[in-house]
Amino acid sequence: MNEPVTLLLLRHLFPHWSITLDGGVWRAGGRVLISSSHLEGLLDLLRVADPAAVERAAELLEER
Repeated sequence: MNEPVTLLLLRHLFPHWSITLDGGVWRAGGRVLISSSHLEGLLDLLRVADPAAVERAAELLEER
């Protein structure tokens, strides 16, 4: 999946987070600010910071 599509998907799955990609760094701002140079790292940090949001995202993906 290319980065613009990934960014759109993440914004849809995590509406309470402001997710950006800038200069190769993924960032998410919500209750806290998290960042990672890798998408997988951002997702791991989102899981720690907001496990309920990850559960909702998984449920949305399962509906498809």
